[in-house]
Parts: sequence; C-alpha cells; structure tokens
Amino acid sequence: MVSYPAALHRTIMTVDVAGYNNPARTMAHLREVHDGLWRVLKGGFAETGIPWDVCFVENTGDGAMILLPPDIAKVDLVAQLPERMHAELRRHNAVHSEGAQIQLRLALHAGEVLSAGHGSVSKAVSFTFRVLEAAEAKTAQRDTGAELALLASDVFYQDVVLQDPAAAPADYRRIPVETKETSTVAWLRLLGGSGSNGGGRAGERRPDLRVVRQPVAPPAPDRARELTELLLDIPAVAEESSRRMLLKRLRPEISTVVAYHPQTRLHVLEIAGTCLRYRGGLAELVAAVEMLEPGSAPVQRLLERVAGWPEESSS
Repeated sequence: MVSYPAALHRTIMTVDVAGYNNPARTMAHLREVHDGLWRVLKGGFAETGIPWDVCFVENTGDGAMILLPPDIAKVDLVAQLPERMHAELRRHNAVHSEGAQIQLRLALHAGEVLSAGHGSVSKAVSFTFRVLEAAEAKTAQRDTGAELALLASDVFYQDVVLQDPAAAPADYRRIPVETKETSTVAWLRLLGGSGSNGGGRAGERRPDLRVVRQPVAPPAPDRARELTELLLDIPAVAEESSRRMLLKRLRPEISTVVAYHPQTRLHVLEIAGTCLRYRGGLAELVAAVEMLEPGSAPVQRLLERVAGWPEESSS
C-alpha cells in the first residue's frame, strides 16, 4: 500500500520583479536586480523577525515563491513586512541606475500545500500566482511608480488584514483578477510612488469616468431612489441569491448594516441608501455589480448615470 504525505496549511507568498525582462536591461542590470531582490527579501524578513531558514523558498527566475510555516503570524506579513521591504527597496534604488532599479509585486494567500518529489503541489499556490498577475495591479504600479505593490487574496484580506489596524486595511482597494481560468477579486496596496495609499479607502473603486457626457447628479434625497431603479433593471441585483453575493462583495462596515427586507424593491433601496452614506460606497457597489454582470446594457446605463455623481459623505 502506497502512503502519501498529507497536505499542510501554509501561508503563501509570491513575488515578481516588475519589468524584469525589459529589453533595456543588460545582463549587468539583471545581475544587480537578481542580487537586489534577495537582499530585499532577506532583509525585510530579518527586520520583521521572520527566520528565513524556516521557510521553503523557490527561485522563479524573475521572482520567488515562499511558503511560511503555520507558526509564523500571518499579520506580521501585512503589519510589518511591507514597510520593511519598502525601505529595503528604497535603499537599493537610491544607489542603482534606472536599469537596475526594482519594483516588486507581492501576493499573499494561505491554503493547503502538498510536498512532492520535485517541489510543491497546491491549488492554493497556483491561485496565489494568479493573484500576482492581476492586470489592474500591474497598471496601477506602472502609472504611480510605486516601489511595492502588495496584493492580498480576498480571504487573506478579510481574515488577516481587516482584523488588525496595524495592517492598514484602509490603504487597500479591491480589484478584479481575471487571469487564465481564475476570476476573483483581490485587495491592492501601493507603497511609494505617487499612489502610496492604493488609491483610496478600503474597497473603493471609482466608477468608470471614460464616458463622453457627465450627467448632473440628482439632489441627495432623490439619489437613492434613482440608484434603486437603475439597480432593479439589472437581473443580478433583482434576483435574491445573486443579491446575496453582491452583499458579500461589499466591505463589512457596509454589508453588515444593510437592513434586509423580503420585498425586492425595499431591499435594493436599503442597499443603495447604505452605500451612498459611505465614502467610496457607491464606487464599491458599482464595482461589485460589474463583477456579477459584466458588460450588460443595464450595467452600462448604471455606469453612465453615476459617473457624474459626487461623494457626499465622509463616513
């Protein structure tokens, strides 16, 4: 009888050097980037108090995959490590030419990992790499020049980041992840550059403003009613089971205060009114609706209508 080792729950970190294969980098540049990457990782771990030698580390060429044992506190990876690594990146970039400078993307997740004869076998590891490749994170880092783009899977954000103020949960924003067979959401925090807070408070994603006309927003008392009508035209909102999914995609401080009502119109009115009371709530609601029913005509009407609406609340 063949006996196989059991899978173990591990914290998973994947790291990638942005633009590593840029044709402008020479071999000399790549050597400095490669050596600098490992100095940043080892230095950040050491300053955070995480023993490097207890981790399983795999060199991926332009980055790394690191498995941390269960007794390493996950919160240290978001409450301490990002600032330590960012400091190491600034030190490296301050003394190297443009071609040898480093911008990193780092993704965090946790799940079951099985040790195999030639490495690890894990759906959770594959998922973490998919999160690392989120197109919106790459674009945000390129546009802002951030030295470090930190990505947390949705479950990691909810279970770890959101539970400790030291992890700066308000500096993250929710982004879509559409890579290969994976369709999910993650949470992005940028450190350095012109967008060091990730673009807004937790969960904030502004509506698409690339429409030709910017409609005038209705008076505040009428806004919830108009938003409700727009939402009711969207099948994914009008149907109760998918509406529950919509609520799960809103940050807890919003979703937990939405009063339930068995009548669809009244429940949607509660959702609309609650989101409008929170800064970033409207943008978060629109992003969630887009994710449930991307590209449909009713969703496009919603986008076009709310694009010109100002944020009224500072909640």
